[in-house]
Amino acid sequence: MKNRSSADTSAFEALLNNQFENYRSGFEPGEIVEGVVTAVSGQFVTCDVKAKREAILPIADFTDEAGAVTVKTGDKLRLRFLGMQDGTFLFTSKSEADAPVADRSLTEAFLSQMPIEGTVQAERNGGYEVTVGGKRAFCPYSQIALFKQEGADYIGCKMTFLLLEYGQDDRGENIIVSRRALLEKEREEQRAVLFTELEPNQIRKGKVTRIVDFGVFVDIGGAEGLIPLREIAWQRDVKPQDVVKEGDSVDVMILSADPATNRISLSLRAVGGDPWNTILERYPVGSVFTGKIMRIENFGAFAQIIPGIDGLISIGRLAGGKRILSAREVVKEGQELELQIEAIDPVKRRISLKPLDRRIAELKPGELAVGAEVEGIVESIQPFGVFVRLSEEKTGLLHISETDVPKQGSPAAQLERKFEPSSKIKVVVKSTDNGKISLTLPSKWAEAKGDDTDDWRSHVKSTGGMGSLGDAFAGLNL
Repeated sequence: MKNRSSADTSAFEALLNNQFENYRSGFEPGEIVEGVVTAVSGQFVTCDVKAKREAILPIADFTDEAGAVTVKTGDKLRLRFLGMQDGTFLFTSKSEADAPVADRSLTEAFLSQMPIEGTVQAERNGGYEVTVGGKRAFCPYSQIALFKQEGADYIGCKMTFLLLEYGQDDRGENIIVSRRALLEKEREEQRAVLFTELEPNQIRKGKVTRIVDFGVFVDIGGAEGLIPLREIAWQRDVKPQDVVKEGDSVDVMILSADPATNRISLSLRAVGGDPWNTILERYPVGSVFTGKIMRIENFGAFAQIIPGIDGLISIGRLAGGKRILSAREVVKEGQELELQIEAIDPVKRRISLKPLDRRIAELKPGELAVGAEVEGIVESIQPFGVFVRLSEEKTGLLHISETDVPKQGSPAAQLERKFEPSSKIKVVVKSTDNGKISLTLPSKWAEAKGDDTDDWRSHVKSTGGMGSLGDAFAGLNL
């Protein structure tokens, strides 16, 4: 029994092999063959064409005007070979093959999803009228390009399309084409190659395709990457529309590329380099420049030094000796000021600024010796006195005792009424002890000198003689 069974199996295998030897593995495009219907489904008719794979035909080829299927299992048909798709033989019926050449080319293009050339004839509701294979087709707006481009004119352009729909409906012949579907297929192929080439810090040329709330999309040749808002420019709160527009060609740096998620992160600002790398060379401490107020906070105002770098003018520096509650009392956003670099901290990325007062720069007090009368500018008011700027480097104190300000009420308010902040004032150097400059008013200095002379005269009157020259000057406070 065992030997008989083995013999039967071998004979069966030999029979199958002999049968398959006569079966074909492929066909020539356009070749006419005979097929037998093996199955009729909702969408396709399957036929045996004496090949190692069955033939597939759209059921629309065998449906009459009433919608009835005109073939059944076992029917013999004359078929024409179109090609292969995903390992499947694609055929059309002989009657379809005998149709005009234009119809056959469209059928082949639809079944095999091969690109076909068309011409955009006109714009109509919802899309464009396109001529393909001598017939009118429709391309929706969304299918004419990968991305919507404002002002794009496609009329008269010859383009390559894929047929999305081809057949009859209740309105007659229905042909829907898509250029976008073809472009997406091409991009998929390009993207696979592109991801093997991309590396971090690589500079690539691209084209701005879309501007959205969270950044800018750029086509870098086969794939889109996103420039996040923070990577568009070094300036704060910049709007993408202020930097680029759709269609612009730009250089971008690759930050990351993940083929698993098809995400590419780009930077536009990095291409130009970090401005902090050169700020110390371009603007050392003491540099003078014209800056624009970019934003105002409770503690001061930020002014732009160069795009991407702002410096802080403290509220005290802005006040110029006045008592203010907000920086908005003296500056506004967009205002330009002449400023000076006061300090730079490259580690913390902080820069301190101060307004440049040309009047102070023009102060030339000379040697600040005791008794020298000089002109200064009221810098600030304190309850104990007035600070007077004498030069860009030196400031002196006019103590409240050296003024005629009454002591009742608020001393600071009394001083501010008499000595207006930022106003010019003449003072006399009273002393320069330990580097601290004490000032007095010219009238006070004259009074002090006059009092010394009166004391000498009283001494002469009481002693009845003038005494020696040394005695005369001994009591004077020079």
